[in-house]
Amino acid sequence: MESLGRTRMNLLLLKRQIQVAERGLELLRSKRESLVREFFAVMDRVVESRGQMEASMEHAFSSLALALGMEGRAPLRSAGYAAQRSLPIELAERNVWGVRFPDLQYPPVARALGARGYAIWGVSTHIDEVARRFETVLELILRSITVELRLKRLGTEIKKVTRRINALNEVIIPSLTRQMKEIRQTLEEREREDLFRMKRFKSSK
Repeated sequence: MESLGRTRMNLLLLKRQIQVAERGLELLRSKRESLVREFFAVMDRVVESRGQMEASMEHAFSSLALALGMEGRAPLRSAGYAAQRSLPIELAERNVWGVRFPDLQYPPVARALGARGYAIWGVSTHIDEVARRFETVLELILRSITVELRLKRLGTEIKKVTRRINALNEVIIPSLTRQMKEIRQTLEEREREDLFRMKRFKSSK
């Protein structure tokens, strides 16, 4: 009877483990659905960001070519040296569904006309236009880095969650279910044996 009690206890433990595994599976599926939705939303932003970057770079190089033709190299080089600066960039993190996403933080890249380090009256509007265009390009590049890092992290996390779902769905839960089935069969066999012994005992009486 003690062995039978242990077997019934094992059956109860397995039932609880299966319930926990099934709840975990449900949560993981919900998480994957949310991550996939976010992945496609970010994918749209990546496509849009790359289009904006390409258009902005095209405008920037066109303005640079015009300024070179109108002003020559020396004024552009001089203005470039004067406009040099360091741009502090920090890497922060955001947490969504337990997933940490990298997020670049930086001050505004575009500067006012008089904040580029050279005298306003000392350069032409062509040079100002080149500076403005390339600051826009840099801003778009930094924004694009954040978005593409997010997309990459989402893809990695979706793969990880999918592996966990497959492990639960194809290995862990079926294994626990098989063990339960084996224990039930064992209990049923013992019950039949006990019933047979009781009948034989009664007939011998």
